[in-house]
Amino acid sequence: MVLLLILAFVLGSVIKRRMILNNPEYRYFVWGLMTKIFGGIFFACIYIFYYGQGDTTGYYECAMAFSRLLVHDFGDFLTVFFGDGTQEMKSYFTSETGEPLMYMFAEGSTRFTMKLLIPFMLVTGNSYFLTTVLVAVFTYGGLWQLFRMFVRHFPQHTRVLAIAVLFMPSVLFWGSGILKDSFTLAATCYLIVIINNLIERRGVLMLNVLKVILFGIVVISIKAYVIVILLPSTLVWMMYNRISKIRNALIRKLIVPIVYVAILAGSYFGLTAMGESLGKFSVDRALKTAAINQSDLKQEYYEGNSFDIGDFEPTVPGALSKFVPATLAGLFRPYIWDSKNVVMLLSGLENLFVLIFTVIVLFKMRWKAMTRFVMSHPLLLYCLVFSILFSFMIGLTSPNFGALVRFRLPMIPLYMACLMIIYGELNTINYKKRLSLSKKKV
Repeated sequence: MVLLLILAFVLGSVIKRRMILNNPEYRYFVWGLMTKIFGGIFFACIYIFYYGQGDTTGYYECAMAFSRLLVHDFGDFLTVFFGDGTQEMKSYFTSETGEPLMYMFAEGSTRFTMKLLIPFMLVTGNSYFLTTVLVAVFTYGGLWQLFRMFVRHFPQHTRVLAIAVLFMPSVLFWGSGILKDSFTLAATCYLIVIINNLIERRGVLMLNVLKVILFGIVVISIKAYVIVILLPSTLVWMMYNRISKIRNALIRKLIVPIVYVAILAGSYFGLTAMGESLGKFSVDRALKTAAINQSDLKQEYYEGNSFDIGDFEPTVPGALSKFVPATLAGLFRPYIWDSKNVVMLLSGLENLFVLIFTVIVLFKMRWKAMTRFVMSHPLLLYCLVFSILFSFMIGLTSPNFGALVRFRLPMIPLYMACLMIIYGELNTINYKKRLSLSKKKV
């Protein structure tokens, strides 16, 4: 593993030297890469030496069975690879290859994740820790491209953007190991970057469309709930990007209601069409699932690892009545006093920082000034809309802390980037004011 770490560092340094002359943000490239790798290793150590097992070891064992089947009988491997999760497909595995866990093999999203792990397993000779390192390296590209996208829009805030996107502890921990979340986070980041390229007409149109389809398939296949919020938020982004270019204020105000209707209609029909893929987050099932979860969490077997936003009716008005507690839970929980183990304590410490930083930004920047600034930058508006809606959905439907800290990963870089940019802008404005006052005194 040491040799792989050295190789990653050397290759990262070569890329940095080649790119930094024209792209100053590359000074963070190696630091970001190595912290993500060590985040993955830390995650692996926690689950191997502290917990002893977990979902990550389940994915590893199942993917190892796939990789052994590929070597043992390529024809059977292809049959299983393109087959479904039935007992018949599972019968192709033998005592020599080992068998995947049926409860994971039968579920579509976990089986898709196993398939993504196969190339890494083959390269590393089925080593758990080496596979973890490769997954961390491979998924780093999504975060890095997201960071570069923000830097293109706000180059004056590069340093704080690096903290927001590349160095948030929960992202490094949960988004670097052998889990669904690592691939979902990377694919979501790529999707956002490509959508930005489409909006700005950067790159080849057809290639960007193909990339959207590719990464969209990955997200829907693993964690389709991300699309529930990604779709309406993207429509807001695209619409307001057009509106912001209209110079006439009256026309802009007249168009806004039409935009709201178009976003709601487009989102509803789009999400309804994907109902089967979205599972419990589909339009028909999401509210019922959320109401059942909130009632179920009071059972003793959760042992305090859940939170209660209160019961509600499985209707739109009923869900909206819990908007504030659900959103706050999605953004800031678990609190430190919610922590029952080491992992939750680390999440609690990070959430405390996010909460304090949010309060500082809200108190230091006036609402009108902040609203005007966000509305003048469609990308920031997108980040804020996505973060709030995503937090509401996760807080409403996932009352278990273990699920909550993983499910909200795609939101964290966007929310923190938005806060960091607003905070950086606030400091810039205050600095200019102080500079102007000092000149007047002179």
